[in-house]
Amino acid sequence: MIMPMLGKGAAILGGAVLLCGAAAYSAGVVCVDVQEKKPGGHHIFLPLPALAGPAALALIPAHHMHMPINDRREASQILPAVEIAAQELERCPDGTLVEVESAHETVHIKKDGGYLTIDVDDPNETVHVAVPLRIVGTMAGQIARRAEQQRGSDPSI
Repeated sequence: MIMPMLGKGAAILGGAVLLCGAAAYSAGVVCVDVQEKKPGGHHIFLPLPALAGPAALALIPAHHMHMPINDRREASQILPAVEIAAQELERCPDGTLVEVESAHETVHIKKDGGYLTIDVDDPNETVHVAVPLRIVGTMAGQIARRAEQQRGSDPSI
């Protein structure tokens, strides 16, 4: 009697783990890669599941997300535009968005597939960051809604 129940429980748990893994995989990965150029310099490669950002924001209690009044005003104006821009960038063809070259550093920001990639190269280090555009839009929307909720609960704004 107990063995069939354990088997069903294990099957359900295994299915839930696979479902969560599939959801995390479909959302993509945020990659941060930093390489110091000095001899013996550090190399940090940090791949993170993209769903970790929105999940973390959802778990932060409202009283810990307090923003000063001026920041709330700015957030409620800028973040919806960031959310829409990320959604529209997903539909655009891949290509360079910003390219800056100076005597000391080079910065490239581009759309590559469903990712926003930022590459910085200077004499001390090379930095590469890749973030799924879908997650940029999702998090901008989450923060904007939190800022708007704070504005709505504070009549002085």
